[in-house]
Amino acid sequence: MKYACVIPFAYRPYFDEFKATLKIPTENCLFVDDTENPGSIGIMKAHNMGIDFAREKGADWLIVMSAGIRFGERGGLDFIEALESANDLLVVNGAGKWYDEGSKEYKVQAFGWHLTAFKMDVFSAIGRWDQNFSPYGFDDVDLTLRMKKYFGNQYKVGVVPVDMSHASTSHSIQIAKVEAPSAPRIAYFVEKWGRHPGAWQWDGWAYPFNNPDHNLSYWPQSADGGRCDE
Repeated sequence: MKYACVIPFAYRPYFDEFKATLKIPTENCLFVDDTENPGSIGIMKAHNMGIDFAREKGADWLIVMSAGIRFGERGGLDFIEALESANDLLVVNGAGKWYDEGSKEYKVQAFGWHLTAFKMDVFSAIGRWDQNFSPYGFDDVDLTLRMKKYFGNQYKVGVVPVDMSHASTSHSIQIAKVEAPSAPRIAYFVEKWGRHPGAWQWDGWAYPFNNPDHNLSYWPQSADGGRCDE
C-alpha cells in the first residue's frame, strides 16, 4: 500500500509543533508553505498539489492533514497501518481527542478533514478540489457531493482511532488571520449546484451548473489560475 500526505500551513509555529510529533517519513509528505501571504495558496490549491504529488509517487491514498494535529507516540503511523485494511473504503477519517472549552474535558471524535485519507480512485473519477472555493470554505461539501453522485452506494467512509489531539481546527483563521467571507462562496455553491451548501435534504442538480455537458470534475478556471481535470 502506497500513500502520500499533503500538509498546508499558514502559521509557522503551529507547523513546527505539528512536525515535531510526526513520525511518518517526510519523503511521503508534501509540506505546502502558505506563510508568506497567508491564504494566497489556500487549502484547495494545496490539496490539488497533493494530488499531483501522490500521482508522481504512484500512491493508492492521498492523506490530507492539518498543521493543528498533534500526534501521540506513534506519530501518525497508526493511521497509516489502519489504511492497510481499508480496501473497501473510499474515505477514512482519523478520530482523536480534542479539548472542549465548554465542558473543560477531552472528547474523542473525528476531526473532519483535518486527518483524512482519500483513495486516489476518487480523484480519477471526480477530479480535483474546486479552487473557486479558495482559500477555504464549502469545498468539503462540494467534494462530498461529487463523490456521492459518482459512487452512489459504493461511497463508503470509515473512521479509525488515532493517537492524536488537535491544538486548533482553525489555526489559519484565528492566528494567521486568513479571511474567507462565506457569502461569495455560498453564492458560488448555489450557482454550481442549485442548492445551499447546508441544504442536505437534496442533492441539487445532477451536473455542475445544471449543464449536462459538464462532468463532475468540471469547474471554471479559478482566480488563482487553477484548472479542472475535465
